[in-house]
Order: sequence, then structure tokens, then C-alpha cells
Amino acid sequence: MRSLTGKTSLLPSHIHQAGGRIDGRCAIATVLVAVLLGPVACAPDPEQLRAQRTTDAEYDRETGRLELITFDSNDNGTVDTWSYMDGNTVLRIEIDINEDGTVDRWEYYGEDQTLEKVGVSRGNAGVADTWLFEGEEGEVGRIEISSVGDGQVDRWEFYEGGVLVRAEEGADLDTQPDRWETYQDGVVSSAAFDEDGDGRPDRRLMFAAGAVVAIESDPDETGAYRTRIEVGRQAWSGT
Repeated sequence: MRSLTGKTSLLPSHIHQAGGRIDGRCAIATVLVAVLLGPVACAPDPEQLRAQRTTDAEYDRETGRLELITFDSNDNGTVDTWSYMDGNTVLRIEIDINEDGTVDRWEYYGEDQTLEKVGVSRGNAGVADTWLFEGEEGEVGRIEISSVGDGQVDRWEFYEGGVLVRAEEGADLDTQPDRWETYQDGVVSSAAFDEDGDGRPDRRLMFAAGAVVAIESDPDETGAYRTRIEVGRQAWSGT
């Protein structure tokens, strides 16, 4: 069970970068395409020579279209970046950040070559189980998590200004949330639960400084709770 009393980290440590932004490497792949397909200058600069030395390409045998670009980003003899292509269009980029032979980061691009989402593996298992989506200012706006690592998302986290403000979670792995959390300054302030499977919260815990201070239940048709128990005090009915 996920802790409700502590702050939630915005990003896994190995992709916590640029103030919570999720910058992609599509521009790098585009440059590599130009290096691979473009003419060689009479006196190429060192960066062009380095790119040619550290880059390789694979093409479809029937159509001749570019399918894959491999790249050794730090020129140490180990390929760490794979850009999957449809001709000159980047589809997906996979990156082995620590060069341990396991992909750590997956970048997915749309038809307009904008970064749609970034996948990471929280357990370094070589399979994406967490996906980050960009917000309005380029920072992380939403994170989707597959807690069992099977690709089925069961937790959704929403961020504003790089800070977690609310989350939804589905304990039954049926894509239907049955738990709703709100946060203040990254710390949980409430957690509501659907206890009868109708898709609506039936009980809510209220927090202050990470501790439960009240329990609310018996919601009416509008969702307002009619019963509230102050922790350590007698229950009262009303809103």
C-alpha cells in the first residue's frame, strides 16, 4: 500500500532533470539523420566526424526506408540510444542511461514530432511501467503508473508547477479509480475510497501535517458527506 503520510517524489531519480521538465532527444535524432543522409563536407568539423563515427543506421530491406538509428552518445564504444524511425520521422527513442545493457527511458513522439510521453522503469527491469506527460509549461503535468509492471495503468498523478496536487488509484486493476487523493505542497491532505464498487467515494480521510484528523462518510446524492468523525472526538451528523 502506498504511504499517505509522506511527500511523493515527482520523478524517479535517474530522470529528475531540468526542474521537472521532460525534454526529449528528437532533435538529436533529426541531426543524426542529416549526418547520415547529407553530403560530407570537404573539411568536416569534429562534431560531424564524431557523429558519423558513433552512429549507425538500419533500413527496411524491401522499401529502403530508414528504420533505426543507433547512437553512442558519449563516444565510449557502447551504443546507448536507439531511435526507431519511419523514414525521416522519429517514432520512438529508447535510451540506456547508465549503459548497463537495459533500457531506462522510452520517448514516444507524435506525427508532428512533438514529445507525447516519456516511459521509465522504476525497478530498472527493462520494461516501462511509468509514463510522464508534459504540462502546459513543459514541466511534468501527469504521471501514469502500472504498479505491477504489466502495462495496465492503475495510478494517475496530476501535477501543477511541478508539484503533486491530486492522484487517482484503482486497487482492482480494472482501470476504474476507487481511491482519490489530494495534496497540499506535495503532502497528502485527503484520501477518499470507493468501498462498494459504484465508482463514487463512500469514505474520506482528512489529513493535517501527515496525520489523520477526521473521517467522513455517508455521502448524499451530491457527494457531500453527512457524517464526520473528528479523531478523538464524538461523531456528528450534518455538513
